[in-house]
Order: sequence, then structure tokens, then C-alpha cells
Amino acid sequence: MKNFKMEEFNEKVLLGEATWWQMEIPSGSVIFGEQKAKMLGYPDTNFKNFSDFTSLVKDEDREKAMEAMRACLAEKNELYEAVYNIKKSNGEYIKFYDLGQVIKREGKNITVIGFVMKVHNNEDIFSQMKEFKEMILSGKPSIVELIANIKKTS
Repeated sequence: MKNFKMEEFNEKVLLGEATWWQMEIPSGSVIFGEQKAKMLGYPDTNFKNFSDFTSLVKDEDREKAMEAMRACLAEKNELYEAVYNIKKSNGEYIKFYDLGQVIKREGKNITVIGFVMKVHNNEDIFSQMKEFKEMILSGKPSIVELIANIKKTS
């Protein structure tokens, strides 16, 4: 199985199948690339809080994704990583791969940024993303730099 490369990620961004997000804790407020709402078929004004997204995650995937975020926030894992099915406005589900990292902690205030990418098939995305995650963890590029590049191309 091949590993996911930076060029493939950039292609997904250009195709409108990947974008960035940012979440503030404890408020839960979110900002994100407009492509995230477009992939789901909703206006971006529908999403102000992370719960606006998590309410659309398929029931059997929701707790696993939430546990992954809790582990990241509690510093048990350096990255938040989840694959889940999320409901589009037409009632169909699409699969997302979601990866994020805490970039700031000030007391109880935490900023998490990341990206979400549409998954097209049932391949083992976690294995594919191994090299990509290692690149982010190495800081070359950092997740902040990666998202800055996404914002430029979006």
C-alpha cells in the first residue's frame, strides 16, 4: 500500500476534497475553509460550533471520533485523527478523514487546527497517512504551515 504524499494532498485541496478547520476550547466555536460545508452541501452559516458538525456524524462513528479528540486535548495523543461518515444535506453519507493538532494552550483555553479530507473508498486511510502524519509531527511542514498553504489555494 502506498503512503499518501504532499502532492496528493495538494491535489485534493485543488479538487475541493480537502480543507482546513480551527476549533476553540472551551467554547467549541469553529472556523473552517468554505469547502468543508460545500462538501456536505450546506451553507457555511450552518456551522458555528463543533457540535453542528458532530451532530451530522453517523451514530456508530461519533463516539470514536469524540474520544480521539478528547485524547488529543488531554495530551494522551499528539494528534487528533479520525475517520467517520457524515451526513450530507441530501441525506447521503460521505467518509471523512480528519487530522488535527493542538497549537495553543493557555490555561483552559485551547486552539486546535487541522484538516479534513474526503475518502473515496474503503482503503486503510490510516496506513496511507502514516508518512504524511510523520511529516507533520516532524514540523516539516508544521500543521500551521500546511493550513496556511490550504488557505492560499482555497
